[in-house]
Parts: sequence; C-alpha cells; structure tokens
Amino acid sequence: MNHAEDNNERLELTTLVTVTDGNLAEILKLALADEEIDCVIEGEHQAGLTGVFKIRVLVSKKDLPQAEEVLHRHAGDAAEKAEEEEEREE
Repeated sequence: MNHAEDNNERLELTTLVTVTDGNLAEILKLALADEEIDCVIEGEHQAGLTGVFKIRVLVSKKDLPQAEEVLHRHAGDAAEKAEEEEEREE
C-alpha cells in the first residue's frame, strides 16, 4: 500500500456514537486516545446549549471494531442507549 492509499484509508470516517453531552464525548475521546485510536468530535462547540444538539464521535472505519469495544467498556449502558436511539432515528 502506498502513502496516498494509507491516507485515504485513514480519512474514511464513520460514526462510533452520537451523544448530546459534550463531556461524555471528550471522555470517549480520551479513552480512545489511550488505545491509540484517533477520533474526531463533530458538533462539540455548543456553548450553553449542552444536551440540545447532537455530537458525533467519528473514528476511522478500520478502527471501528476496537473503538466499539472501548466505547462499551467506558460508557456501558449509556452507550447502548445512545446506539439504540441513533438506530431508531435512521
């Protein structure tokens, strides 16, 4: 695999979880970083509107299985509820 292909693979992001709590998103980001998984938090700058807008935690598609394990280890029931809510909305 050449360098350009490697960059494209890393740029293919997928949603790990959608939350409304920016603090939870940051905790997940730190937990993922501990496992050397990069993530992007989309919609984290809500100021005083926490809980109103959705925040997506995005990871590389190649890291998704490992990221899901981290999510369930750190967020447990809250993560499962968030995933179920996201599935209902789709």
